[in-house]
Amino acid sequence: MIISNPIPKQVTKAPKLGAAVSSLPLHEAAVPLNTTLVADFMAQHALDEWNNSMSLVRYHRLHGDRTLVAHFLKESAEFRRVYIAFAKA
Repeated sequence: MIISNPIPKQVTKAPKLGAAVSSLPLHEAAVPLNTTLVADFMAQHALDEWNNSMSLVRYHRLHGDRTLVAHFLKESAEFRRVYIAFAKA
């Protein structure tokens, strides 16, 4: 007897706090939270990380390291998406 447990190809909603919100398309991200305090904290944390990533982009751009510039630009975009999802929650 073979038991098949299909794995979904893409999660459409964050099932609980701590789920990978940044891997979801922004229009499908749903962040269930119990309190606005948690949402405010997570939004501020994502905003801080977004600003840190953008600082690293500027630093590496001045030093001509295009590989790290691309990496930190991608990272900052993910933190921005997380910030927007928590700010809406």
